[in-house]
Amino acid sequence: MRHRLKAFFQSVQHHVPLTAAIGLNLILILCAFALKADGDMRSSALLSVAGNFHILALHLPAALLLIVPLLEFWEKHEVATVSIRRLSLICAGGTWIAALLGVFHAHFNGYSGDAVQLHLWGGVAASVFASAAWLALDQSRIKRLATQALAVGVMSFAAHIGGELVHEEGFPFRPNKIAANHAGKPGAKATYKNTGNTYADIIAPILEARCVSCHGAKKVKGKLRMDSLEALKKGGGSDDPVYTPGDLKKSGMFTRINLDPKDDDFMPPKDEKPLTKSQVKSIGLWIEGKTIPDDVAKAAFEEAQGGK
Repeated sequence: MRHRLKAFFQSVQHHVPLTAAIGLNLILILCAFALKADGDMRSSALLSVAGNFHILALHLPAALLLIVPLLEFWEKHEVATVSIRRLSLICAGGTWIAALLGVFHAHFNGYSGDAVQLHLWGGVAASVFASAAWLALDQSRIKRLATQALAVGVMSFAAHIGGELVHEEGFPFRPNKIAANHAGKPGAKATYKNTGNTYADIIAPILEARCVSCHGAKKVKGKLRMDSLEALKKGGGSDDPVYTPGDLKKSGMFTRINLDPKDDDFMPPKDEKPLTKSQVKSIGLWIEGKTIPDDVAKAAFEEAQGGK
């Protein structure tokens, strides 16, 4: 009887990690489905703030996922050491927490878009593979390294998409505009041309440079897209119109860029460079349907391209 009880408890103890990993990741997947990244701003202050810690929480497990296989190569033990087991557990738990906070961040802070969805589910997948790497610690060294490599690969993909959401497409291999211009690479600073289409010639380049990174197809904050004239006319998730031809007071885009920079509704956000005087003036004149002086239009365009 004693031997049977001992065998039972050993069996339970053996299956606890697997059960915990499967259960927690199922909860994560269900949360991702239930708490959709649909662009709506929601009122749960606690979960909204918790979501803001997503960016802080992801760095530790991402770094440790790289360190664990390096230790495996260095130590060359057929059986996983205590240090590797502890680090792997931290990786699995930390990745799960970071992914869950990412779900909260997107759902409660008004994010949506193709890249947001890709990053969100990439984070969920990273949690699953980090858990798999932890569960594989009782396997041979080759199998451990293989699962760790898969976890690093999935995490790298999710991190790459997240990096592009924050730092624009091509990150981290895309140089800044000035460096790209000096290198003579494609995407060098364009030349201002007045074709008679004010939106295409002046306004669209300004919005592309300053607004579309948060309000484009890949990342849509507050259900507002600013990557086309039709999208501006449609507006976002609020009742306030974004663009009302001929009426500055009823054009939220103009109101927000003219607020006090300390105001929470000021755009672009506080961590971004504000629009220049030429750009603000150009947008205002365009909304009013007035002609933009050529020197103002040229300055606004060149500033949007990264020049002065």
